[in-house]
Amino acid sequence: MTGKQVYHVLSMVLLVFVSAVFLRAEQDKGHEAEMRQPGREAETEMHQPKGWQFALPKGNPVKGRATFQKFECYACHEVRGENFPASDGESVGPELSQMGPQHPPEYFAESVIHPDAVLEKRYRGPDGNSKMPGFNDDMTVQELIDLSAYLASLKPEKMVRSVTGEGRVIVVVPEEQQVVLEHGAIQGFMGAMTMGYKVEPPKLLQGLHTGDKVRFTLDTEKNAIVKIEKLK
Repeated sequence: MTGKQVYHVLSMVLLVFVSAVFLRAEQDKGHEAEMRQPGREAETEMHQPKGWQFALPKGNPVKGRATFQKFECYACHEVRGENFPASDGESVGPELSQMGPQHPPEYFAESVIHPDAVLEKRYRGPDGNSKMPGFNDDMTVQELIDLSAYLASLKPEKMVRSVTGEGRVIVVVPEEQQVVLEHGAIQGFMGAMTMGYKVEPPKLLQGLHTGDKVRFTLDTEKNAIVKIEKLK
């Protein structure tokens, strides 16, 4: 092979290599542009949007109330302000009107399809699982969406501006300005439960540690703790 032929062969190889690199760069640009579209931001390594969270579509609270009646949820859960038939005995689940302002619809959806996910000891059966019956084989997805919307729309009959409770610190989460408390019943507002609360101002979290016994004031409109003090 002459020097001229070698030159032509090397030129062709270089041209193919450059073309391949250019094509790959254009493909990468197209992928990046696609991922910049609304709702498509993602971490390439994880193949899911950054900060992704499960979200339900908007439900119909009126239809959700009908679902509540259809599945006779009132047999286990009292809803103050509603005229559902009274349960035969003591309710085996929490009263629900006070929970509406505390949780998003997704929380209620999880409690229906996976009641063991977040469960207080007093609502466990002898086997350690939730006493709540299963509805996954009978309830449609749309009924679940509407029921969750109904539960999230509930409010106590008389919404006072602030309430006071006592409990124990489970964990402090300063980066989210929250504290998780296990507290007793707050008369006229909510039953005893373990729950996370936003704290305003965040400096109130300073000095709190797991296990501390505290008294706190909850602003019911902000759904945030605005005063908290340690108990001896």
